[in-house]
Amino acid sequence: VGMKHPYTIDGAPVAYVEDRNHDGSIVAGDGDRVLLYVGMRRGGKAYYAFDVTDPENPQLIWTIEKGGDFAELGYTFSHPRVGLVASPNGPRPVVMFAGGYDTNKDLRGVVGSDDSEGNAIYVVDAETGSLVWKARRGGNGGGSIFEHPQLKDSIPSTLATGDTNGDGLTDRLYVGDTGGNVWRADIVSPDVSQWKLTLLASLGRHTGGAMGIISDRRFFHRPDIVPSKDGNGLFDGVVIGSGTRPNPLDKGGTTVNFAFMIKDRHTAAGSGVDENIQLLQLGDVTSNCLQSTTPCSVDLSKGWRLMLEDPGEKILSTPLTVVGKTFFTTYLPHSGTGATACSPSEGAGRLYAVAFQDAKSVINYDTSDDDANNPDQPTSRSDRSVELQSMGIPAEVVSVPPNKILRPDLQIDNINATTRWRTFWYLAEDEDL
Repeated sequence: VGMKHPYTIDGAPVAYVEDRNHDGSIVAGDGDRVLLYVGMRRGGKAYYAFDVTDPENPQLIWTIEKGGDFAELGYTFSHPRVGLVASPNGPRPVVMFAGGYDTNKDLRGVVGSDDSEGNAIYVVDAETGSLVWKARRGGNGGGSIFEHPQLKDSIPSTLATGDTNGDGLTDRLYVGDTGGNVWRADIVSPDVSQWKLTLLASLGRHTGGAMGIISDRRFFHRPDIVPSKDGNGLFDGVVIGSGTRPNPLDKGGTTVNFAFMIKDRHTAAGSGVDENIQLLQLGDVTSNCLQSTTPCSVDLSKGWRLMLEDPGEKILSTPLTVVGKTFFTTYLPHSGTGATACSPSEGAGRLYAVAFQDAKSVINYDTSDDDANNPDQPTSRSDRSVELQSMGIPAEVVSVPPNKILRPDLQIDNINATTRWRTFWYLAEDEDL
């Protein structure tokens, strides 16, 4: 007799730590506190907050469940993010998360359709769980509710949060949805009626033209935000990869997935607009012709797209950019030659290392094609990636400062970064003054 998998609470907890006297020790008598937040993933449609200041006596302080202000809430896949935002009464601690997953997107063999839940973004009070602001589908809105007509797809991804003006307050969010859209939220003003959601890019089923499963790209993982500049000026690079996590083996049809770097040139806090960048507006760097002996010309003014060429290859993790090098892992469901060759196939993983600005090779992963006159230098398309020595869906890359990364197969790679030292200085004042 078949049994359903017993989903329970499967979210990753996130802590808000308030060390009032900055002594590195949490003591309730000093006014310190630690609050913990967790969702349920497929276990349900709820978030829970606990006061764990005394770890031996945790207290449930609030619960958010689907309904009321949270009527759009889906399965709570989006890991909470904590931070401070502006308010009329000064910095306000908040918890930020996306609307979650709609199991409507579990349907295989067809292009995804509009979702009835999960297509929202929430900001709530960290202490009470009360709604501060939300974005949802619609055409009106006002006050603490912003409505956007194209917010049609559920958002299981964790939000990328940023403080873009350096005042210690979160003022911007980025996230991708299950329809292939990439969204930006500006939450900079103390007046939440001024907060807004804008569509940065449309790279999946809404992109127009001939449509099919091959183009039904979906985003399940947090993007990386990288402030940078090029010959056209400043931009905030949004690095994100597509891949359908609930269908890793592509049952019902295979989607062609990409790694993307999208240039958001509206860098000032609060300046987001509906730019709606399309797939073909991003420069195609797949062939790595920019690094060949006969270089090509690629328009990178909006960013770049790198097609994943192995059958069914998809990105199921968050990218990492360190000193101009972007690292991301992919899942290969139908191949694998290293750790997977002599065992039941769980698929394989691949690690990519490319230049953030133009996706050129930056690590010489393929030594078989080295130039005799220029050995051990990354120059070719095949130098951009290497198969991981571990099976199954790979995790994300972890930075190990100052100049290494930890791969999902637990190997350490040197990334040839310049060693950085934290330096302090002060002015000595005359004690007699």
